[in-house]
Amino acid sequence: MNKFHKSFQLVSLSAAQGVVALAALLLVNGCAVSKKWGEVPIWIGERPRMTSEYIGIASASKTQFGVDAFGAAQKRALAELAGQIRVTIESSSILHTTQFQGIAGQNFSERIKSTSAEDLEGYELVGRYESETDIWAYYRLSKAKYQRILAERKASDLEVAGGHFESALSAHKQGNATMAIDRYIRCLEALEMHWGEINLWKSDKGEVALDREALDGISRLIGNIHLHATDERVILSFSERYRGALICTASLDGSPMSNAPISWRYNRGTLPKSGSSQTGATGEITVGMDQFEPGTRSSELRLKLDLDLLAPRIAESATRVFLSHLPVPSLTLPIELTPPTIYFSTTEKVRGKQRDQQLLRSSIAEGLSDQGVIWVQQKEDADLILQLDSDTRDGGSGSGFYTAFLNASVVLKTPSGDPVLQQNLSEIKGVQLDWESAHAEAYRKATLEIKGRFVRQLVSALYQ
Repeated sequence: MNKFHKSFQLVSLSAAQGVVALAALLLVNGCAVSKKWGEVPIWIGERPRMTSEYIGIASASKTQFGVDAFGAAQKRALAELAGQIRVTIESSSILHTTQFQGIAGQNFSERIKSTSAEDLEGYELVGRYESETDIWAYYRLSKAKYQRILAERKASDLEVAGGHFESALSAHKQGNATMAIDRYIRCLEALEMHWGEINLWKSDKGEVALDREALDGISRLIGNIHLHATDERVILSFSERYRGALICTASLDGSPMSNAPISWRYNRGTLPKSGSSQTGATGEITVGMDQFEPGTRSSELRLKLDLDLLAPRIAESATRVFLSHLPVPSLTLPIELTPPTIYFSTTEKVRGKQRDQQLLRSSIAEGLSDQGVIWVQQKEDADLILQLDSDTRDGGSGSGFYTAFLNASVVLKTPSGDPVLQQNLSEIKGVQLDWESAHAEAYRKATLEIKGRFVRQLVSALYQ
Protein backbone atom coordinates (compact mmCIF):
# COMPACT_ATOMS: atom_id res chain seq x y z
CA MET A 1 0.00 0.00 0.00
CA ASN A 2 2.82 2.29 0.76
CA LYS A 3 4.49 1.30 -2.46
CA PHE A 4 1.37 2.03 -4.45
CA HIS A 5 0.92 5.33 -2.77
CA LYS A 6 4.46 6.23 -3.49
CA SER A 7 4.07 5.35 -7.13
CA PHE A 8 0.93 7.40 -7.37
CA GLN A 9 2.75 10.36 -5.95
CA LEU A 10 5.48 9.99 -8.51
CA VAL A 11 2.97 9.85 -11.36
CA SER A 12 1.15 12.85 -10.01
CA LEU A 13 4.38 14.74 -9.75
CA SER A 14 5.32 13.86 -13.31
CA ALA A 15 1.90 14.91 -14.53
CA ALA A 16 2.18 18.19 -12.72
CA GLN A 17 5.61 18.76 -14.15
CA GLY A 18 4.29 17.98 -17.61
CA VAL A 19 1.51 20.52 -17.24
CA VAL A 20 4.03 23.14 -16.20
CA ALA A 21 6.27 22.24 -19.11
CA LEU A 22 3.36 22.33 -21.55
CA ALA A 23 2.30 25.69 -20.25
CA ALA A 24 5.81 27.00 -20.66
CA LEU A 25 5.95 25.62 -24.19
CA LEU A 26 2.66 27.25 -25.09
CA LEU A 27 3.88 30.54 -23.67
CA VAL A 28 7.02 30.36 -25.77
CA ASN A 29 5.08 29.41 -28.87
CA GLY A 30 2.65 32.21 -28.20
CA CYS A 31 5.50 34.69 -28.10
CA ALA A 32 6.93 33.39 -31.37
CA VAL A 33 3.60 33.81 -33.10
CA SER A 34 3.42 37.44 -32.01
CA LYS A 35 6.78 38.18 -33.68
CA LYS A 36 5.70 36.91 -37.06
CA TRP A 37 5.27 39.86 -39.48
CA GLY A 38 2.87 38.26 -41.84
CA GLU A 39 3.33 37.00 -45.37
CA VAL A 40 5.87 38.95 -47.43
CA PRO A 41 4.03 40.84 -50.22
CA ILE A 42 4.81 39.80 -53.78
CA TRP A 43 5.72 43.40 -54.72
CA ILE A 44 8.77 43.28 -52.46
CA GLY A 45 10.38 40.43 -54.33
CA GLU A 46 8.96 41.11 -57.79
CA ARG A 47 8.31 44.66 -58.97
CA PRO A 48 4.86 45.10 -60.57
CA ARG A 49 4.77 45.97 -64.24
CA MET A 50 2.13 48.63 -64.73
CA THR A 51 2.19 50.52 -68.04
CA SER A 52 -0.56 52.86 -66.91
CA GLU A 53 1.07 53.86 -63.64
CA TYR A 54 4.27 55.25 -62.20
CA ILE A 55 5.51 53.06 -59.32
CA GLY A 56 7.82 53.72 -56.41
CA ILE A 57 8.92 51.00 -53.97
CA ALA A 58 11.62 51.49 -51.36
CA SER A 59 12.69 50.41 -47.89
CA ALA A 60 14.46 51.91 -44.89
CA SER A 61 16.39 50.31 -42.04
CA LYS A 62 14.87 50.50 -38.56
CA THR A 63 18.36 50.38 -37.09
CA GLN A 64 19.48 53.37 -39.12
CA PHE A 65 16.34 55.52 -38.97
CA GLY A 66 14.55 54.32 -35.84
CA VAL A 67 11.03 55.73 -35.50
CA ASP A 68 11.56 57.70 -38.74
CA ALA A 69 12.11 54.56 -40.78
CA PHE A 70 8.72 54.62 -42.49
CA GLY A 71 9.09 58.30 -43.33
CA ALA A 72 12.46 57.56 -44.93
CA ALA A 73 10.95 54.67 -46.90
CA GLN A 74 8.17 56.96 -48.11
CA LYS A 75 10.61 59.61 -49.31
CA ARG A 76 12.68 57.03 -51.16
CA ALA A 77 9.65 55.47 -52.79
CA LEU A 78 8.33 58.84 -53.96
CA ALA A 79 11.77 59.83 -55.21
CA GLU A 80 11.91 56.64 -57.24
CA LEU A 81 8.45 57.31 -58.60
CA ALA A 82 9.38 60.86 -59.51
CA GLY A 83 12.52 59.67 -61.26
CA GLN A 84 10.40 57.80 -63.78
CA ILE A 85 8.72 60.99 -64.91
CA ARG A 86 10.75 62.63 -67.64
CA VAL A 87 9.82 65.82 -69.43
CA THR A 88 10.34 65.71 -73.17
CA ILE A 89 12.20 68.78 -74.46
CA GLU A 90 10.21 70.13 -77.35
CA SER A 91 12.26 71.08 -80.40
CA SER A 92 10.49 74.43 -80.57
CA SER A 93 10.79 75.21 -76.86
CA ILE A 94 12.43 78.32 -75.47
CA LEU A 95 15.67 76.44 -74.91
CA HIS A 96 16.03 75.67 -78.60
CA THR A 97 14.47 78.53 -80.49
CA THR A 98 15.60 81.66 -78.68
CA GLN A 99 18.58 83.63 -79.90
CA PHE A 100 20.22 82.83 -76.57
CA GLN A 101 20.32 79.10 -77.47
CA GLY A 102 22.83 76.99 -75.61
CA ILE A 103 23.77 79.41 -72.85
CA ALA A 104 22.01 77.49 -70.11
CA GLY A 105 24.31 74.50 -70.17
CA GLN A 106 23.88 70.88 -69.21
CA ASN A 107 22.79 71.47 -65.61
CA PHE A 108 19.88 73.65 -66.70
CA SER A 109 18.89 71.09 -69.34
CA GLU A 110 18.89 68.28 -66.80
CA ARG A 111 16.88 70.34 -64.34
CA ILE A 112 13.97 70.82 -66.71
CA LYS A 113 14.02 67.21 -67.92
CA SER A 114 13.04 65.58 -64.64
CA THR A 115 10.52 66.23 -61.91
CA SER A 116 10.97 65.92 -58.14
CA ALA A 117 8.98 64.37 -55.31
CA GLU A 118 7.98 67.85 -54.10
CA ASP A 119 6.18 68.43 -57.42
CA LEU A 120 4.10 65.23 -57.26
CA GLU A 121 0.35 65.17 -56.80
CA GLY A 122 -2.31 62.46 -56.98
CA TYR A 123 -0.18 59.54 -55.82
CA GLU A 124 -1.47 56.92 -53.35
CA LEU A 125 0.01 54.46 -50.89
CA VAL A 126 -0.66 50.94 -52.15
CA GLY A 127 1.08 48.94 -49.48
CA ARG A 128 3.27 48.94 -46.43
CA TYR A 129 5.23 46.04 -45.04
CA GLU A 130 7.32 45.80 -41.92
CA SER A 131 9.85 43.12 -41.03
CA GLU A 132 11.96 42.81 -37.95
CA THR A 133 14.68 45.00 -39.48
CA ASP A 134 13.11 47.07 -42.30
CA ILE A 135 10.02 48.91 -43.44
CA TRP A 136 8.80 49.05 -47.05
CA ALA A 137 6.52 51.55 -48.77
CA TYR A 138 4.79 51.11 -52.13
CA TYR A 139 3.35 54.13 -54.01
CA ARG A 140 1.69 54.46 -57.38
CA LEU A 141 0.50 57.33 -59.54
CA SER A 142 -1.82 57.05 -62.50
CA LYS A 143 -0.13 58.41 -65.61
CA ALA A 144 -3.43 59.72 -66.97
CA LYS A 145 -4.23 61.40 -63.68
CA TYR A 146 -0.79 62.95 -63.49
CA GLN A 147 -1.11 64.32 -67.02
CA ARG A 148 -4.42 65.93 -66.07
CA ILE A 149 -2.78 67.48 -63.02
CA LEU A 150 0.09 68.80 -65.17
CA ALA A 151 -2.35 70.24 -67.68
CA GLU A 152 -4.25 72.02 -64.90
CA ARG A 153 -1.02 73.36 -63.42
CA LYS A 154 0.16 74.58 -66.80
CA ALA A 155 -3.14 76.26 -67.58
CA SER A 156 -2.93 78.10 -64.26
CA ASP A 157 0.70 79.10 -64.83
CA LEU A 158 -0.11 80.31 -68.34
CA GLU A 159 -2.85 82.58 -67.01
CA VAL A 160 -0.49 84.11 -64.46
CA ALA A 161 2.28 84.49 -67.05
CA GLY A 162 -0.18 85.97 -69.56
CA GLY A 163 -1.22 88.65 -67.08
CA HIS A 164 2.42 89.66 -66.57
CA PHE A 165 2.98 89.63 -70.33
CA GLU A 166 0.11 92.01 -71.03
CA SER A 167 1.31 94.26 -68.21
CA ALA A 168 4.79 94.28 -69.81
CA LEU A 169 3.37 95.29 -73.19
CA SER A 170 1.41 98.12 -71.58
CA ALA A 171 4.46 99.37 -69.65
CA HIS A 172 6.62 99.28 -72.80
CA LYS A 173 3.99 101.25 -74.68
CA GLN A 174 4.02 103.88 -71.91
CA GLY A 175 7.83 104.12 -72.10
CA ASN A 176 8.36 102.56 -68.66
CA ALA A 177 11.29 100.27 -69.45
CA THR A 178 11.93 99.23 -65.84
CA MET A 179 8.39 97.98 -65.29
CA ALA A 180 8.23 96.39 -68.74
CA ILE A 181 11.37 94.31 -68.18
CA ASP A 182 10.22 93.40 -64.66
CA ARG A 183 6.90 92.09 -65.99
CA TYR A 184 8.53 90.22 -68.86
CA ILE A 185 10.78 88.50 -66.31
CA ARG A 186 7.82 87.67 -64.07
CA CYS A 187 6.14 86.14 -67.11
CA LEU A 188 9.15 83.91 -67.71
CA GLU A 189 9.41 83.02 -64.03
CA ALA A 190 5.77 81.90 -63.95
CA LEU A 191 6.60 79.46 -66.73
CA GLU A 192 9.85 78.18 -65.22
CA MET A 193 8.51 74.63 -64.76
CA HIS A 194 7.55 74.60 -68.43
CA TRP A 195 10.66 76.09 -70.05
CA GLY A 196 11.27 72.84 -71.91
CA GLU A 197 7.81 72.83 -73.45
CA ILE A 198 5.76 74.72 -76.00
CA ASN A 199 3.87 77.32 -73.99
CA LEU A 200 0.99 78.63 -76.08
CA TRP A 201 -1.39 81.15 -74.59
CA LYS A 202 -4.54 82.57 -76.14
CA SER A 203 -4.65 86.33 -76.01
CA ASP A 204 -7.04 88.84 -77.54
CA LYS A 205 -4.71 89.04 -80.54
CA GLY A 206 -4.41 85.31 -81.01
CA GLU A 207 -2.24 82.49 -79.75
CA VAL A 208 1.32 83.32 -78.72
CA ALA A 209 4.26 81.33 -77.34
CA LEU A 210 4.59 83.27 -74.10
CA ASP A 211 8.16 82.40 -73.12
CA ARG A 212 9.60 83.23 -76.51
CA GLU A 213 7.51 86.38 -76.83
CA ALA A 214 8.64 87.56 -73.39
CA LEU A 215 12.30 87.04 -74.26
CA ASP A 216 11.81 88.73 -77.61
CA GLY A 217 10.06 91.58 -75.81
CA ILE A 218 13.06 92.14 -73.52
CA SER A 219 15.47 91.91 -76.43
CA ARG A 220 13.40 94.28 -78.55
CA LEU A 221 13.05 96.79 -75.71
CA ILE A 222 16.77 96.84 -74.95
CA GLY A 223 17.55 97.06 -78.65
CA ASN A 224 15.32 100.12 -78.98
CA ILE A 225 17.19 102.04 -76.28
CA HIS A 226 19.85 104.33 -77.75
CA LEU A 227 22.38 106.74 -76.30
CA HIS A 228 23.18 109.96 -78.13
CA ALA A 229 25.69 112.74 -77.49
CA THR A 230 25.68 116.38 -78.52
CA ASP A 231 29.08 115.96 -80.21
CA GLU A 232 30.99 113.18 -81.91
CA ARG A 233 34.09 113.95 -79.86
CA VAL A 234 35.02 115.88 -76.75
CA ILE A 235 37.63 118.62 -77.17
CA LEU A 236 39.09 120.16 -74.03
CA SER A 237 41.38 123.18 -74.17
CA PHE A 238 43.75 124.94 -71.83
CA SER A 239 41.56 128.02 -71.87
CA GLU A 240 39.03 125.96 -69.88
CA ARG A 241 41.80 124.34 -67.85
CA TYR A 242 40.90 121.01 -69.48
CA ARG A 243 37.48 120.93 -67.93
CA GLY A 244 34.36 120.25 -69.90
CA ALA A 245 30.93 118.67 -69.95
CA LEU A 246 28.99 116.48 -72.34
CA ILE A 247 25.23 116.07 -72.60
CA CYS A 248 24.12 112.50 -73.24
CA THR A 249 20.52 111.63 -74.15
CA ALA A 250 18.81 108.24 -73.75
CA SER A 251 15.85 107.40 -75.95
CA LEU A 252 13.38 104.51 -76.12
CA ASP A 253 11.63 103.92 -79.42
CA GLY A 254 12.81 107.37 -80.50
CA SER A 255 11.35 109.23 -77.51
CA PRO A 256 13.31 110.66 -74.54
CA MET A 257 13.76 108.03 -71.84
CA SER A 258 13.52 109.33 -68.30
CA ASN A 259 15.00 107.61 -65.23
CA ALA A 260 17.45 105.68 -67.35
CA PRO A 261 20.54 104.77 -65.29
CA ILE A 262 23.67 105.67 -67.27
CA SER A 263 27.18 104.84 -66.09
CA TRP A 264 30.28 106.52 -67.53
CA ARG A 265 34.03 106.16 -67.32
CA TYR A 266 37.16 107.79 -68.72
CA ASN A 267 40.89 107.73 -67.99
CA ARG A 268 42.40 110.91 -66.61
CA GLY A 269 45.85 109.62 -67.59
CA THR A 270 46.89 106.57 -65.64
CA LEU A 271 43.91 106.62 -63.27
CA PRO A 272 40.26 106.21 -64.27
CA LYS A 273 37.31 108.28 -63.20
CA SER A 274 33.78 106.92 -63.25
CA GLY A 275 30.28 107.73 -62.13
CA SER A 276 26.62 107.26 -62.91
CA SER A 277 23.36 109.16 -62.88
CA GLN A 278 19.78 108.91 -64.06
CA THR A 279 18.30 110.79 -66.96
CA GLY A 280 15.77 113.48 -66.24
CA ALA A 281 12.40 114.14 -67.83
CA THR A 282 14.09 115.11 -71.10
CA GLY A 283 16.18 111.93 -71.13
CA GLU A 284 19.44 113.81 -70.54
CA ILE A 285 22.41 113.50 -68.23
CA THR A 286 25.46 115.75 -68.05
CA VAL A 287 28.89 114.17 -67.69
CA GLY A 288 31.60 116.44 -66.30
CA MET A 289 35.26 115.85 -67.14
CA ASP A 290 38.24 117.25 -65.26
CA GLN A 291 41.30 116.37 -63.15
CA PHE A 292 43.36 115.13 -66.08
CA GLU A 293 46.95 114.26 -65.29
CA PRO A 294 49.70 116.52 -66.66
CA GLY A 295 50.76 115.57 -70.14
CA THR A 296 47.50 113.79 -71.04
CA ARG A 297 46.67 114.39 -74.65
CA SER A 298 43.83 111.97 -75.33
CA SER A 299 41.35 109.73 -73.59
CA GLU A 300 38.04 108.01 -74.22
CA LEU A 301 34.63 108.50 -72.66
CA ARG A 302 32.52 105.36 -72.38
CA LEU A 303 28.84 105.53 -71.50
CA LYS A 304 26.44 102.62 -71.16
CA LEU A 305 23.02 101.78 -69.89
CA ASP A 306 23.27 100.18 -66.44
CA LEU A 307 21.05 97.14 -66.95
CA ASP A 308 21.47 95.99 -63.32
CA LEU A 309 19.89 99.24 -62.10
CA LEU A 310 17.32 99.40 -64.88
CA ALA A 311 16.13 95.85 -64.16
CA PRO A 312 17.27 94.82 -60.66
CA ARG A 313 15.06 91.72 -60.75
CA ILE A 314 17.44 90.06 -63.22
CA ALA A 315 20.17 89.56 -60.61
CA GLU A 316 18.01 87.28 -58.43
CA SER A 317 15.98 85.62 -61.18
CA ALA A 318 16.54 82.20 -62.73
CA THR A 319 15.94 83.91 -66.10
CA ARG A 320 19.36 85.57 -65.89
CA VAL A 321 20.80 82.59 -67.80
CA PHE A 322 18.89 83.87 -70.83
CA LEU A 323 19.65 87.56 -70.28
CA SER A 324 23.36 87.60 -69.43
CA HIS A 325 24.34 87.95 -73.09
CA LEU A 326 21.95 90.75 -73.98
CA PRO A 327 23.76 93.57 -75.83
CA VAL A 328 23.64 96.64 -73.59
CA PRO A 329 23.26 100.08 -75.26
CA SER A 330 26.53 102.01 -75.05
CA LEU A 331 28.36 104.98 -76.52
CA THR A 332 32.09 105.68 -76.86
CA LEU A 333 33.51 109.12 -77.63
CA PRO A 334 37.15 110.21 -78.06
CA ILE A 335 38.47 112.94 -75.77
CA GLU A 336 41.10 115.29 -77.14
CA LEU A 337 43.09 117.66 -74.93
CA THR A 338 44.56 120.37 -77.13
CA PRO A 339 48.05 121.45 -76.01
CA PRO A 340 48.49 125.03 -74.82
CA THR A 341 50.54 127.49 -76.83
CA ILE A 342 53.20 129.61 -75.13
CA TYR A 343 54.98 132.77 -76.21
CA PHE A 344 58.43 133.39 -74.72
CA SER A 345 59.55 136.77 -73.52
CA THR A 346 63.08 136.18 -72.19
CA THR A 347 66.05 138.25 -71.15
CA GLU A 348 69.30 136.44 -70.33
CA LYS A 349 72.28 138.51 -69.03
CA VAL A 350 75.83 138.09 -67.79
CA ARG A 351 76.96 140.70 -65.27
CA GLY A 352 73.99 142.82 -66.30
CA LYS A 353 74.71 142.66 -70.02
CA GLN A 354 72.54 140.85 -72.62
CA ARG A 355 73.88 137.50 -73.73
CA ASP A 356 73.88 136.49 -77.35
CA GLN A 357 72.79 132.97 -76.51
CA GLN A 358 69.28 132.23 -75.21
CA LEU A 359 70.27 129.06 -73.42
CA LEU A 360 67.49 129.01 -70.80
CA ARG A 361 64.82 129.83 -73.36
CA SER A 362 65.94 126.92 -75.54
CA SER A 363 65.94 124.57 -72.55
CA ILE A 364 62.42 125.57 -71.54
CA ALA A 365 61.15 125.27 -75.13
CA GLU A 366 62.70 121.80 -75.46
CA GLY A 367 61.28 120.60 -72.15
CA LEU A 368 57.80 121.88 -72.95
CA SER A 369 57.88 120.33 -76.42
CA ASP A 370 58.68 116.96 -74.83
CA GLN A 371 55.50 117.41 -72.75
CA GLY A 372 53.39 118.29 -75.79
CA VAL A 373 53.27 122.02 -75.13
CA ILE A 374 53.58 124.21 -78.23
CA TRP A 375 55.51 127.48 -78.25
CA VAL A 376 54.73 130.10 -80.85
CA GLN A 377 56.49 133.07 -82.36
CA GLN A 378 53.59 135.52 -82.21
CA LYS A 379 52.24 136.79 -78.89
CA GLU A 380 48.67 137.02 -80.19
CA ASP A 381 48.68 133.30 -81.02
CA ALA A 382 49.52 132.25 -77.48
CA ASP A 383 47.38 130.92 -74.62
CA LEU A 384 50.13 131.83 -72.17
CA ILE A 385 53.13 134.13 -71.93
CA LEU A 386 56.30 132.97 -70.26
CA GLN A 387 58.52 135.81 -69.06
CA LEU A 388 62.06 134.87 -68.03
CA ASP A 389 64.71 137.21 -66.64
CA SER A 390 68.14 135.88 -65.67
CA ASP A 391 71.52 137.33 -64.77
CA THR A 392 74.84 136.20 -63.35
CA ARG A 393 77.32 137.86 -61.02
CA ASP A 394 80.87 137.21 -59.90
CA GLY A 395 81.15 135.17 -56.78
CA GLY A 396 84.84 135.21 -56.08
CA SER A 397 88.07 133.43 -56.97
CA GLY A 398 90.81 131.51 -55.27
CA SER A 399 93.43 128.83 -55.92
CA GLY A 400 93.01 129.36 -59.62
CA PHE A 401 89.22 128.81 -59.64
CA TYR A 402 86.52 131.35 -60.39
CA THR A 403 82.93 131.21 -59.12
CA ALA A 404 79.80 132.78 -60.67
CA PHE A 405 76.19 132.76 -59.42
CA LEU A 406 73.01 132.80 -61.53
CA ASN A 407 69.59 134.03 -60.43
CA ALA A 408 66.48 133.86 -62.58
CA SER A 409 62.78 134.63 -62.32
CA VAL A 410 60.20 132.83 -64.45
CA VAL A 411 56.58 134.01 -64.57
CA LEU A 412 53.86 132.19 -66.52
CA LYS A 413 50.76 134.29 -67.09
CA THR A 414 47.73 134.64 -69.31
CA PRO A 415 47.62 137.30 -72.05
CA SER A 416 45.47 139.39 -69.71
CA GLY A 417 48.21 139.26 -67.07
CA ASP A 418 46.73 136.74 -64.61
CA PRO A 419 49.57 134.71 -63.07
CA VAL A 420 49.59 130.93 -63.55
CA LEU A 421 52.98 130.04 -62.11
CA GLN A 422 56.04 131.83 -60.73
CA GLN A 423 59.36 130.11 -60.08
CA ASN A 424 62.79 131.38 -59.10
CA LEU A 425 66.24 129.93 -59.69
CA SER A 426 68.47 131.14 -56.88
CA GLU A 427 72.23 131.15 -56.57
CA ILE A 428 73.00 128.54 -59.22
CA LYS A 429 76.79 128.22 -58.87
CA GLY A 430 79.29 127.81 -61.70
CA VAL A 431 83.00 127.11 -61.00
CA GLN A 432 85.67 127.15 -63.71
CA LEU A 433 89.26 128.26 -64.44
CA ASP A 434 88.22 131.71 -65.73
CA TRP A 435 85.34 134.14 -65.29
CA GLU A 436 83.73 133.62 -68.69
CA SER A 437 83.69 129.87 -68.26
CA ALA A 438 82.35 130.20 -64.70
CA HIS A 439 79.38 132.27 -65.91
CA ALA A 440 78.75 129.82 -68.76
CA GLU A 441 78.88 126.94 -66.27
CA ALA A 442 76.27 128.65 -64.10
CA TYR A 443 73.95 128.86 -67.14
CA ARG A 444 74.62 125.22 -68.05
CA LYS A 445 73.68 124.04 -64.56
CA ALA A 446 70.58 126.23 -64.67
CA THR A 447 69.42 124.44 -67.86
CA LEU A 448 69.60 121.09 -66.03
CA GLU A 449 67.41 122.52 -63.27
CA ILE A 450 64.93 123.82 -65.84
CA LYS A 451 64.64 120.50 -67.75
CA GLY A 452 63.96 118.66 -64.52
CA ARG A 453 61.95 120.09 -61.67
CA PHE A 454 61.02 123.41 -63.27
CA VAL A 455 59.38 122.00 -66.43
CA ARG A 456 57.46 119.37 -64.40
CA GLN A 457 56.05 122.06 -62.15
CA LEU A 458 55.23 124.26 -65.11
CA VAL A 459 53.34 121.52 -66.96
CA SER A 460 51.52 120.49 -63.79
CA ALA A 461 50.34 124.07 -63.34
CA LEU A 462 48.71 123.98 -66.77
CA TYR A 463 46.21 121.33 -65.58
CA GLN A 464 45.27 122.98 -62.28
